[in-house]
Amino acid sequence: MPTPATTTPAQPAPTSTPDGSPDPTAGDLHLLHILENGIAAEVGTPAEPPRYTVPVVFSRQVTPVERARIEDPATARRLGEAVGPARVGPALRLVVSDRRLLVENTTLAELRDGLAAELAAFLRELGDEVRAATAVRAATATARADDAERRDATVHAAVEQIRFA
Repeated sequence: MPTPATTTPAQPAPTSTPDGSPDPTAGDLHLLHILENGIAAEVGTPAEPPRYTVPVVFSRQVTPVERARIEDPATARRLGEAVGPARVGPALRLVVSDRRLLVENTTLAELRDGLAAELAAFLRELGDEVRAATAVRAATATARADDAERRDATVHAAVEQIRFA
């Protein structure tokens, strides 16, 4: 019996920077995998701490706007509430470090039991918000350019009617 084909959402094509190099902030931001060698050596041993930092690799560099939203303490509170306070500690903290998300004061079990899915959903929502804000800025810029063009045409038409004869 053939297996059904799976599809993945289309990602925007990578764009270029003014110098022609690929834009390191193009495309939707998402998490790729946990950086295993960044987990404390005590994890998985009898000396495992009750909470620790789990480094997760981002798909690309994080923009300043994304970083501010990710590191906002309200984001960590929201994620903890969504997963359930009994399953995620109150000291959960998210820190962006280069192309890594440091999920502080958590455990691998918390990530497995719902926190990872909530993080992924948050980043999808953040991507939607960033795209919407970008569209609004683009529409505003287009409207300003159209207004300037109309003004220039109006002034030009008025100037053309004036004769110094």
